[in-house]
Amino acid sequence: MQKICKSSTIVAKDAVRIPSCVNDLGEYLTGASDNLREAGGNAVTAYTFSSLEQYIPLFLMQTVRVVAKGEGIVSKSPLTLNGVEALDRSGSVLYRDLKGATSFDNSFWEDELAAISFERSASFMAMMEVEMEELEAYFRGNHQEFSDADFGLMFAMNGPRRKGDIGRFHLLKKKMRMK
Repeated sequence: MQKICKSSTIVAKDAVRIPSCVNDLGEYLTGASDNLREAGGNAVTAYTFSSLEQYIPLFLMQTVRVVAKGEGIVSKSPLTLNGVEALDRSGSVLYRDLKGATSFDNSFWEDELAAISFERSASFMAMMEVEMEELEAYFRGNHQEFSDADFGLMFAMNGPRRKGDIGRFHLLKKKMRMK
């Protein structure tokens, strides 16, 4: 997953492309599932894959944190709207591939938990593309959804549609405490 941060797809200006490491991970999960089921049965495989519907979205969120800090390829080129869309689509591809790899009898796959986890990571990614006013509105209505550190990171980062301003975050937090 760390290869996403170094993929040129997040700074692409011409098109939205899924990083090859995302497709590679999907193929790996499917192959691993097949091999585990063949060697150890469905129960062993179900246990092995039991929390991936939570971990994969957490890995995606960590990728967003790295990109928002300006690390990875973003240190050389700015994050683009196509890049944010590529990250979002990566989440969709990984959801589909993970569900496919865990779609067997006695699997622990939980549709509701997976949907919540992947939706949360998509919401986190979406904050990278909005303008500052939209980010402020989102924070006002959803300030408990993510940590102050995560919101601070989003306010500080330069995005495709905004210039980072951590001061606005601190001012907004102060105003919200006064109410």
